[in-house]
Amino acid sequence: MKKKDFRSLSAGIFLLVCSAPLPGQDVGIDGEIRSRIEYREGFHKPLADTLQGAAIASLRTRIQLNYAHEKIQTRIILQDTRIYGQAGTNDTRNSLGVFEAWGSYLLTPDLSVTLGRQAIEYDDKRLLTASNWSNTGNAHDLILLKYESPHRFNLHWGGAWNNNGDNEYEKTYNVSRSYKALTFVWFGKSFAPWNFSAIWLNDVFNYGTTDADSGRKSFRHTLGGNLEMKKKELPFSFYATAYYQFGHDPTNTPLDAYLLALNVQYKFSDAWDIKAGVDYFSGSTPEERKDRNRTFNKLYGGNNLFNGMMEYWTTLPEQGLCELYGGATFRTGSKFDINLTFRSFSVTEALAETNRKHIGSEIDLTAHYIISPQLSLQGGWSIYFRNRQTDLLKTQTGINTHFPQWGYVMVSFKPRFLEK
Repeated sequence: MKKKDFRSLSAGIFLLVCSAPLPGQDVGIDGEIRSRIEYREGFHKPLADTLQGAAIASLRTRIQLNYAHEKIQTRIILQDTRIYGQAGTNDTRNSLGVFEAWGSYLLTPDLSVTLGRQAIEYDDKRLLTASNWSNTGNAHDLILLKYESPHRFNLHWGGAWNNNGDNEYEKTYNVSRSYKALTFVWFGKSFAPWNFSAIWLNDVFNYGTTDADSGRKSFRHTLGGNLEMKKKELPFSFYATAYYQFGHDPTNTPLDAYLLALNVQYKFSDAWDIKAGVDYFSGSTPEERKDRNRTFNKLYGGNNLFNGMMEYWTTLPEQGLCELYGGATFRTGSKFDINLTFRSFSVTEALAETNRKHIGSEIDLTAHYIISPQLSLQGGWSIYFRNRQTDLLKTQTGINTHFPQWGYVMVSFKPRFLEK
């Protein structure tokens, strides 16, 4: 962001703070200053023993401005992300940018339209999420139409069309392998103790290499839904997911893939509960990969929410993935909780080199303590038990590696600067 633009923005924030709101207006300014310290010794993949594990600290700073008046609601979130030490003691360079900037208008009591850069989340955040764990997060430039009726159902439609600049003609779009266009329809209905949702998502990619190829587009479709059974009075709950992907992948290869998932939870008391589940992502055999892609793509979900905190399988193996997991959570009231989860990973199509499927296992330990509404502390430690299949998929064969482990401590300050 240019200094002139930053000064203008700062002046606007100052005027907003100092001005008296009109009757019926709601104005709020919130902040976040989040520091995370990590020790990485095999994070993402086993680390060669000729290299040393890294201690790294990152900082994310956000300022959030909210405004609501009658039928209008707006939000602006400014964000700066950096690694401690990335800029020297006399260096003020930054990565300040806009994370969210949108305006919403209430057309009827049940129907609204929102336009701008938005962080969107649906269901269990598997396909679309704001990815709060990430320092940068996820946001989409789109128009979002919402019909939400408390006593009937919810229906959302979203659409996006991207360009890599202020073009005079249509150009091939390939910014960080993002989509050229996105359309989705989401439906949600609750009938206690059941919650049902369904989604169809179509993302479009340019697979050409020159601007003359801008008309060459692939269309990937993801269709499916979720069924949840959850009631406060019942100790047992579950969440079931099924998605099917078809069309063509970003390289225009025919696509035929699916995901099946089930999570069950049993609550012994307010302090203790256990969970178990399975994620099954379809995969491709070497013969199939020649002319058809059967490997499911996770789309725009959270990296650490599923399949392990160490993020070994953020990008799924071409052979697919099956995860079996189980864990327990202990909490003391609403301020402290600690969770221990064991995960076992296998590919769904055996590796040709070994004719085996098991690719290792992982233990995740996390704890979260809310000191006050403005301050929270979080930490965790994970270890990964690798095997030969792990090394093959991570291209670490024939290399001596450290025992894979990773830990972190995260401190989040969330002050409220203004509320009117």
